[in-house]
Amino acid sequence: MPDPTPETLFDRLTTHLAAWHGRRRLRDALLWAPRAGLAGLLLAVVLATVARLRPFLDNTQVGYIALGLGLGGLLAGLLAVLLRRASLLERARFADRQFALRERASTAVEIQQGALAAPPALARQQLADAVRATDAVDARRGLPLRLVRRDWLVLLLALALLAAAVLLPNPQENALKQARAVREQIETQIEALEALEEEILNNPELTEAQREDLLEPVQNALEALDPAGTTQEEAVATLSEAEADLRALEASFSPDDLQARLDAAGQPLAENAASQSLGEALQNGQLAQAGAAAAALADNLPALSAEEQAELAQDLAETAAALAEVDPALAQALADAAQALQAGDVAAAQQALQQAAGTLQQRAQEMAAAQQAQ
Repeated sequence: MPDPTPETLFDRLTTHLAAWHGRRRLRDALLWAPRAGLAGLLLAVVLATVARLRPFLDNTQVGYIALGLGLGGLLAGLLAVLLRRASLLERARFADRQFALRERASTAVEIQQGALAAPPALARQQLADAVRATDAVDARRGLPLRLVRRDWLVLLLALALLAAAVLLPNPQENALKQARAVREQIETQIEALEALEEEILNNPELTEAQREDLLEPVQNALEALDPAGTTQEEAVATLSEAEADLRALEASFSPDDLQARLDAAGQPLAENAASQSLGEALQNGQLAQAGAAAAALADNLPALSAEEQAELAQDLAETAAALAEVDPALAQALADAAQALQAGDVAAAQQALQQAAGTLQQRAQEMAAAQQAQ
């Protein structure tokens, strides 16, 4: 039987080195994977302890976190071992140390890789000697796979502590639920305030001053509310203050007395064909439409006969009298229009009606602001 070639001998050597490297990684995995998993579990034990001293996590969350940390540590330990690379020379040096090969394997690799120069005959003899030595190695005895009992005992202890933390009642459970309920309520209020803020910004019927007045308490409340750091008492105080401010604005914006008297005040005008649209708009509380109707009536005054103008003047005077105590500015504009018509001054009556139209448009904006503040 012919002697094996150097290539065949070197293949046998590298096969041994690859197998031992795999066994080495398995040994290291059995050693370090439980330790890495234990590190994650010990961190979970610390979190579970904190959760029992202050409202931090409930038992279910502790369980999930412990599972994640334990598996994460185990996976990290396995990856650290299994992804570690080793060159052929490093594997040979490990084999020399582990199996007392007296540098036979590393020398053979260095000669084959050209790192060491040797005559062909001597190189072949050295390689053959290295292969004989590696063939005689008992890897199970020289590189045993062992479990460190102490590591597993500590791991079991950590698991027992975590099981107790998950299964036993948490004294902070009620406080934690209350804190979460408060946080959810605050988040709900924040969403409502943000929606109100958006509605105020997009309301075309508000003047810029009214918009700023309405936004101020809303934005102040949004700045004061923090789901993570606001207590229930602070949240209630903030919302109460914002509500009080908005109610004050509602009172200042809302011409309630005007709206209560509009039906009676608009009746004379509604019964007049020339001013019917203005009277009906007033009776329906549609101030913006009433403003437009007043402007249209001002434009149509020259087309009215003297008799129609006189009748309209009387109706305007009655409406002005009905509104005198509620809205003096609007009442004065309507009274001026009535007096001008009675005097035959159509241009002055038109100007007074245009002024009344502007006042009605302003009151419409104030009504919109009042509804926004509610």
